[in-house]
Amino acid sequence: MLMLKPHFKVNARGHLVIGGCDAVELAERFGTPLYVVDEQRVRENYRRFHRAFVERWPSVLVCYALKANSNLAVCKVLQSEGAGAEVSSGNELQNALKVGIQGERMVFNGNYKTIPELELAVINNVLINIDNFQELETVAQVALHVGKKARIGFRVNPDIKTPTHPYIATGLRESKFGFDVASGQALDAYKRASRMKNIEVVGIQAHIGSQILDAAPFEEEAKRLMALVAEIKDRLGIYLQFIDLGGGLGTPYTPEERELPPEQVAERVVKVIEKSVEEKGLPTPTLILEPGRYIIADASVLLARVGHTKHRPGVPDWVAVDAGMNALIRPALYGAYHHIEIANRITEENSKLFNVAGPLCESGDFLGKRRKLPPVEPGDLAVIFDVGAYGLAMSSQHTAKPRPAMVLVNSGKAELVRGRETYEDLIHLDRIPSWLE
Repeated sequence: MLMLKPHFKVNARGHLVIGGCDAVELAERFGTPLYVVDEQRVRENYRRFHRAFVERWPSVLVCYALKANSNLAVCKVLQSEGAGAEVSSGNELQNALKVGIQGERMVFNGNYKTIPELELAVINNVLINIDNFQELETVAQVALHVGKKARIGFRVNPDIKTPTHPYIATGLRESKFGFDVASGQALDAYKRASRMKNIEVVGIQAHIGSQILDAAPFEEEAKRLMALVAEIKDRLGIYLQFIDLGGGLGTPYTPEERELPPEQVAERVVKVIEKSVEEKGLPTPTLILEPGRYIIADASVLLARVGHTKHRPGVPDWVAVDAGMNALIRPALYGAYHHIEIANRITEENSKLFNVAGPLCESGDFLGKRRKLPPVEPGDLAVIFDVGAYGLAMSSQHTAKPRPAMVLVNSGKAELVRGRETYEDLIHLDRIPSWLE
């Protein structure tokens, strides 16, 4: 079935149009495999998400999660919209700084941050969400070394089950992230930090998982987090300025999935926070959200050229394209579904079953199985949808394949924002030892 979201069009030639650009012409101009990002869709998604919360709460900071897609052009688009940044590495932090996002508008998450990364964060006044007791001591030492107070929160683990893939469910007690709430470990972390000279305790953070299309887990997260915030105030006298609910709002990938409107999440979450603030006598905190996938996923497609087709009796025909798990690993890693069409024959009936495979020497190298497409021919252009989040970000050089190029499109304009890797790019860090010369 043809599944096109409203920001896509079809032109008179029967070609897919993204951001006012003919997908076939983009492939001819820039080559394949090619990631294409629609700037206006990124802006629309951000504005809708931001508006959902600022219309309901007086102080909101939306920090785009760079892990989803840290391309500088994408980051610059979001910086121009006023977004903050959620970073999980020193290089992501540097990307955010490079496009003009101030450190005070960033949060730094992760279960292991190196000393150089922490130094960069402290120097730039980034809010560091501490993940374990040893990291707390390290941050205190780093702050002493650089001569500044470190702004910190603690990532807590609220033990909430979410309807998502186990690999991206991060709020369960058995996951690697955060301080345990139930045992009192999280409360103890705040107590220890309150005694440290070079530490300023300002926030609390939780993240319960990714690709969530049900509002109930977000509401439950808010309840558990606010109960802990109240306990921290009552028992330790610490008033937290920032309540960070993480990210996790998903996007519909399959034809059957329905979007979870950010307005619905905001309505339920904010009611919980309002009630807690009023009943517990808390000062009005700044609410931090960390969307990634919701902002960028459906704003991008991957274009791949069909090389060959293969008929085998009793099973769907195989279509081999020039993008595989090196370019988009989510289907192989998570069993994730990404919708596939033929961009140059978008109006033709999808009448035949195909398996769509990449060019790598792996049986798991596929982009989709048992997909209905028109009769596919060599030279056709496959389009894989909703790849903006964790597509290029998780790409690799498997079998020495260069990673794809990326273009940004906007109202008919297209410009390269990431060059295609070359053979020299692949080997420029390799060295042959002297004894083999």
